[in-house]
Amino acid sequence: MKKSPDPAAGASAGEVPAAGSSAASSKAAGRASTRPANDLSTAVRQLLNGSLRQLDSAGLRDALRDLYEFWLTTKAAEIGVTSTSGFAIVATGGLGRGELAPYSDLDLTLVHDDMPADVVAGVAESLWYPLWDANIRLDHSVRTVPEALTVANEDISAGLAMLEARHIAGDAELSGLLIGGARRQWRTGIASRFDALVAETEARWQRSGQIAHRAEPDLKSGRGGLRDVQLLNALAIAQLADVYPSQSLASPTGSLGGAHLALLNVRTELHRVSARGRDQLLAQFADEIGAALRIGDRFDLARVLSDAARTISYYVDAGLRTAGNALPRKGLSALRRPARRPLDEGVLEFNGEVILARDARPERDPGLILRVASASATTCRARCSRRWASTGCGAR
Repeated sequence: MKKSPDPAAGASAGEVPAAGSSAASSKAAGRASTRPANDLSTAVRQLLNGSLRQLDSAGLRDALRDLYEFWLTTKAAEIGVTSTSGFAIVATGGLGRGELAPYSDLDLTLVHDDMPADVVAGVAESLWYPLWDANIRLDHSVRTVPEALTVANEDISAGLAMLEARHIAGDAELSGLLIGGARRQWRTGIASRFDALVAETEARWQRSGQIAHRAEPDLKSGRGGLRDVQLLNALAIAQLADVYPSQSLASPTGSLGGAHLALLNVRTELHRVSARGRDQLLAQFADEIGAALRIGDRFDLARVLSDAARTISYYVDAGLRTAGNALPRKGLSALRRPARRPLDEGVLEFNGEVILARDARPERDPGLILRVASASATTCRARCSRRWASTGCGAR
């Protein structure tokens, strides 16, 4: 969402001070630094309309990332945001992940080392106003490291976003304090926040539905979507699940990396063909997107999305289950030993996981792998049926 001009909360807008310069030259530099970023918006349009050359989905994302980073680093040098300035520009969201779609918001935080309010306001004004005036979608904040960490600790969505933060320009040590602090805070506090994280995830699924079962799915927030890939990364940072992309898990439908890339490409083309920052894939764009990605028609595209969403959902189920089992138990449940339920010869269910019995010998029992696969599929169907019944999602 584009924010209304408020460069720095609690600070009045002022000119950017320039060491050793006169007041007149400082004002002239301030006026120059707030000129609209028309060069940036023009370059973005050229990338999108293919006047230079038509880029594929991945190439377009890479070009957009490089373009925005070049503009930001150049602007930072112009307004005095350097390695010793006490300021840093940190990106979250699509730019932070390096997955910037054509019409995604630009999510930026101006971090400062407890600088004077008028100086902070001047730097913020020189950074935000050129973007606003060029009609570039901007989601911004201005904070010290302690302030940013407090927000990340109090709001799960802000905490998740900060896990994807990346230094862009200015004082790299200041950015490192923020990024490292946010990750340590997430790891040390995950035990107390895990239930809220799961509840928020399930509420999101309830609102947005399952991508695999929707005619017009929400590629970002739906179950099996891009938010779920970010959730898996957050669990990995908390050291509760395998690092993405996992090479140890084998999804029945495909790889996590492949599913993630498929959704990214579809979302990138959705932005390009609709000329909007959309996340919901409307039917009117499906044929054009399928053709652009050389997938086929809308029905072929629907199959690709369904497979990708089911793959991501598989990994999310496994990741949340593994994370929940890894955390210390609370209350009376800490005193109860999880029961082992026999499923088949040599196969047990333990704490929601299908495992081998202690005396199982895969090297001597060729049919053991088939029994494990059958038990896993049965357990998964039962678990999904209970979830569908409880959420009322209407899956068949």
